[in-house]
Amino acid sequence: MRPEIERLAPYVGGESLDAFSARTGIPVERLIKLNSNENPYGPSPRVQAALGDYARYHRYPDPTSPALRAALAAYTGAPAETIFLSNGSNELIQLLWRVFLGPGESVALCPPTFTLYTTVTALCAGEVVEVPRAADGGVDAQAVRAALRPQTRVIMLCSPNNPTGEWMPLEIVEDLLDTGRLIVVDEAYIEFAGLHKSAARLVAEHNNLAVLRTFSKWAGLAGLRLGYGILPQWIIAHLRKVQPPFEVNAAAHIAALESLADLEHLQQNIKLLVAERERLYQLLSALPFLSVRPSETNFLLATLTDARIQARDLRATLEAAGILVRFYNLPGLERSCRISVGTPSHTDALLGALATLQPARV
Repeated sequence: MRPEIERLAPYVGGESLDAFSARTGIPVERLIKLNSNENPYGPSPRVQAALGDYARYHRYPDPTSPALRAALAAYTGAPAETIFLSNGSNELIQLLWRVFLGPGESVALCPPTFTLYTTVTALCAGEVVEVPRAADGGVDAQAVRAALRPQTRVIMLCSPNNPTGEWMPLEIVEDLLDTGRLIVVDEAYIEFAGLHKSAARLVAEHNNLAVLRTFSKWAGLAGLRLGYGILPQWIIAHLRKVQPPFEVNAAAHIAALESLADLEHLQQNIKLLVAERERLYQLLSALPFLSVRPSETNFLLATLTDARIQARDLRATLEAAGILVRFYNLPGLERSCRISVGTPSHTDALLGALATLQPARV
């Protein structure tokens, strides 16, 4: 076994409904899942119908995906030849690391952020250079520049950031592009911030910028695993060498095409989630034992401020009510939880459970 794999802590995602039900004994139908930033409204109705009607699942999908890349070009405004499809954006992160990162080379990132970046770096026998964030929680471009080493190959930026929720101004991306490193901007949540805030338009002007997107959040296709990147063509040529064939399955192709053909429906769901995010923010902020960060995603990061209440008490209270949220065992986040935005009834149930959490319990 490679020693770096033996030492590696596995990536731990949000607990599934079935696993939570088996652990707690609460039936799945009574659970409220707010731990994985999934879209509670699900995919476009057209997706289910198209998947049921498709008659060629026994054939491999076209690996060049001309129809889907053309539809994505219309959606993003990027040329079709700069769009690369992947089995979820997580796969695209792994492919980029395989192309650009060698043993002993490093990736600069700004924690707290998506922990998969660290996991994939370890898989490539690379190193992580952690850059402290600014006092307001944003990315400090000058601090990133100062932390770069000769062996740093990639600067990883997440915007809006997971798990803190803030969007990163494009000026920071532009400031770092002349470092010569590959700049990767993960925009998994950009639809909730507004597509006008995307860094995608900068790709045409810079040959070292990769912008990553996904259908998991805004389009409700988390279970079908479809991501894509907007990248310079020279990078795409190398990604094709390391991506296994037929990684994007036929069902994902169909679902993405139907989603892009039903934007009005899906954009209305985005508006519902953004409105509910603001309502949830106001309600949580009114609780005396929580501090909540503003967010441009479909989740909120809440931190316990009352020393008499521990994270385990918060977790126990929510789990007893059948509510799943995301807790962390990471530096600086030990007293925090990430709460996905659900429907209004989910918010009401969450606030009802939190109302039973009192300092006197500790």
